[in-house]
Amino acid sequence: MSHFLFNVYVNDISAYKMTAKEIETEVTSGLRKYTLTIQGRGDITEVISADDINLSLRMDGQFDRALKEQNPLLWPAYLFNETHLTTDNIVVYSKETVEKKIDELQFFAAENIIEPTDAYVSEESGEDGFYIIPENYGQSPIREIVIDKICSAIDVLEPGVTLDDECYNAPQIFSDNAELTALCNNLNTYCKASITYEFGADTVVVDGTKIKEWCNINGTEVSLDEAKVKEFVNSIARQYDTFGKTRTIISHSGEQVTVEGGDYGWWMDRTTETSELIAAIKNGDKGTRTPVYFGTAAAYGEQDYGNSYVEIDLTAQHLWVYKDGQVVEESDFVSGCVNKQRITPRGTYGITYKERDATLVGENYSSPVKYWMPFNGNVGMHDASWRSQFGGYDYILNGSHGCINLPTEKAEKIFEIVEKGEAVLVYGGITSPVPVVEREVVDPATGEVKIVKKPVINGKVPGESEEAAAQQNTTEQSTTEQAPAEGTSEATSPATEQTPAEGQAAPEGQTATEGQTTTEAQPATENQATPEASANTEGEAASGEGEAAPAE
Repeated sequence: MSHFLFNVYVNDISAYKMTAKEIETEVTSGLRKYTLTIQGRGDITEVISADDINLSLRMDGQFDRALKEQNPLLWPAYLFNETHLTTDNIVVYSKETVEKKIDELQFFAAENIIEPTDAYVSEESGEDGFYIIPENYGQSPIREIVIDKICSAIDVLEPGVTLDDECYNAPQIFSDNAELTALCNNLNTYCKASITYEFGADTVVVDGTKIKEWCNINGTEVSLDEAKVKEFVNSIARQYDTFGKTRTIISHSGEQVTVEGGDYGWWMDRTTETSELIAAIKNGDKGTRTPVYFGTAAAYGEQDYGNSYVEIDLTAQHLWVYKDGQVVEESDFVSGCVNKQRITPRGTYGITYKERDATLVGENYSSPVKYWMPFNGNVGMHDASWRSQFGGYDYILNGSHGCINLPTEKAEKIFEIVEKGEAVLVYGGITSPVPVVEREVVDPATGEVKIVKKPVINGKVPGESEEAAAQQNTTEQSTTEQAPAEGTSEATSPATEQTPAEGQAAPEGQTATEGQTTTEAQPATENQATPEASANTEGEAASGEGEAAPAE
């Protein structure tokens, strides 16, 4: 009756054979060693000791009352079962002191506090479009609940306590939220696509992240704004189209030469590309896409004409054929007649096609050629067997109707080298009619005197020294040869440059001819014809050269 029985525990302390006084002493002795271990999120562990909070024991006969709770008469039953007796709160501490100590714990350090975040739709799309980022519970403790939790443990001298979920702030929106799921699914109606455009070294990616910028979002409803897709296509066309642009090339002499105009280059069909891109987005297409083009070039970048092309210098009346960056053929030629205003058009063009044994048809004539390589409508390179000399200044008075006339053997070699679509860069030459003088020329074989016409270029006659010119007895003719009258068999001037389709902006660098509506036509088809009659050497009969593309 004066001792605790078998298997009796007071406040979880074994009290067997102890008196009330002895268990009180045991508890008092143990109190000085008491610590509370606290576990929380972020693998943070803190310990509060009895000394930290000035913990003391309250003595008011509680252990005597616990002893009296035993039933001595039933002592044999205590042999087989544990008996746990609990006193009232037996510890004394200042709650203010405890709260101050809790505030100093690492759970409340600013660097350890992570606010909870709600679930949300990802900012960037993944392989299958957008997805839901789950909520994050963080580790932001609720001070009042943490204090209550710790004090409750100290009250009964618990050795440890874990700060569970109720001790922390929680997110408000979870990954299974119905509205969030609906928004994600509706976005992915369009945003599963991943399309890559390749412009040489540059790539432009159209993935869910980009497509989302083109979507109108109203609550959970999503629709694709096709006007924004159109603007995107326009923007890449403006950036990468090279149709008709001015190019700076390194010429055969190693000097920089500017080549203006022409219809060569990348020319995107913006309307068709917009429609097809919208369809690809809605279909969830993945992979690399090549835009729809009206016209293409050999490469992307500044040198879009590549390393295989034809350089035509109208001033030198000489051309060079490049293959993989090396000159593999060259030739003198005769270009369009300047004084008859049939100049060869300058600019960058692409070889439209090649044809053997073509017949060039003009008004009142047809002329067969063996090697026909058009590059600007019906202006092209071909053999001119009727000519006996090439190069020099013949083109000013006796040039072609715009075509590049070549010796037959050179035309054959060039024909075998060049390919359809390869660039032809044309520059230089005299573009305005020049004065003409007459000179007497004596045939050394026959002694016959002929009168020939020669151009005056910058006040000088090519091939004559100033002294020789002064000794000439002929009268200089100051009049300029005029272009053939309308209605004759002479060819019309080269076709005007085409402009983009109605409703589509002209490629950068292109402007419509004054007074002309900017309506788009496809680049000239291979069987369009601009007739050309040839002009032979003065005094000889015209050969009937015609430079109109034969029907394929």
